[in-house]
Amino acid sequence: MKIALMGFAGVNREWSLGRLTFLFYRGLSELGEDVYLVSKLQLRNDFKSLQIKKYPKIFGKDIITDIISHYFAVRKLNPDVYHFVYPYVSASIMLLLPARYKKILTVHDVKPLILPEFMNTKERLNILVLKTIIKNIDHVIAISESTRRQLIQFLDVDESKISVVYNPLDPIFRKISEKELTPIRQKIGKFILNVARYDRLKNPRNLIRAYKIIRRSYDIKLVIVGAFWRYGIRMIQEELGDTKDVIIYEHLSDDELVKYYNASELFLFPSIYEGFGMPIIEAMACGTPVVTSDRWSMKELAEGVGLLVNPEDPEDIAEKVSKVISDEGLRKEMIRKGLDKAKEFNYLNIAKALIKVYKEV
Repeated sequence: MKIALMGFAGVNREWSLGRLTFLFYRGLSELGEDVYLVSKLQLRNDFKSLQIKKYPKIFGKDIITDIISHYFAVRKLNPDVYHFVYPYVSASIMLLLPARYKKILTVHDVKPLILPEFMNTKERLNILVLKTIIKNIDHVIAISESTRRQLIQFLDVDESKISVVYNPLDPIFRKISEKELTPIRQKIGKFILNVARYDRLKNPRNLIRAYKIIRRSYDIKLVIVGAFWRYGIRMIQEELGDTKDVIIYEHLSDDELVKYYNASELFLFPSIYEGFGMPIIEAMACGTPVVTSDRWSMKELAEGVGLLVNPEDPEDIAEKVSKVISDEGLRKEMIRKGLDKAKEFNYLNIAKALIKVYKEV
């Protein structure tokens, strides 16, 4: 089967969509499929790729490149399947044009429809485009059962037109030796880990409020890895009175992040909404107990494996975290279950699920 993947995000594994594109390509290729990446970027020689011819921008936008040049490039490639691995809005308009290949789109979330406070003029336009495109393509992939239900409920998508295929786990996230963790443990001591940008959706204030309760009883630090947390320093000071026990890294390399997952006592992820929640699976793969929210995809991923909390209740968050810290038997059970759960997201398993969808459409 000749498969084309929309590769506008590139293949840089240091960010989510680049990692996703890389793992889809790698998994499908290793299973013997004929895979091409369609991109505006010049990709490395070890990827079979088609670079779209670029044209001058109109009103600062790549309209001709994203739609017209893109369409004719893929038509010339003539794949059996063209898979948009995420809805790049302007480029996805080319899916409305006639073609012989199967058109498949992965939808990651419909956040503005779930949380109206995130809806604005741009998001309304994006949702309108998405709804129109879904009606005119062959199939939709949702990255979680939660997202599938939302597409049916809020965009009135036919159930038979949607399949669930989870996002793949990068194999770099794994258990590593205790020796590799010694420098971090000597530097920080015991700590809770959170991996999320500073964003209302990630629930930063209740994260800090829960930590305030936890540190009354336990000598444990909070390590946060995520962009834009420099804007959260004042909030931390307001809630805690100081920042001495909160360590912030706006970015860590994957190699370093793996060490922090492994070295932490537990992973705390009390987000308000997620389409998937990959850090939950990354933590499980590193042998780290997970405490996360009791809703949307987070519940879907962690129920029966991690502990679920009401993200709007700092006391509930603190109580569940305290259980993990204080109960070694519970902690070991959560680690074992998490390691087993993470195996489901092996990139080859996900590639097999994609192939099944491609063949059935």
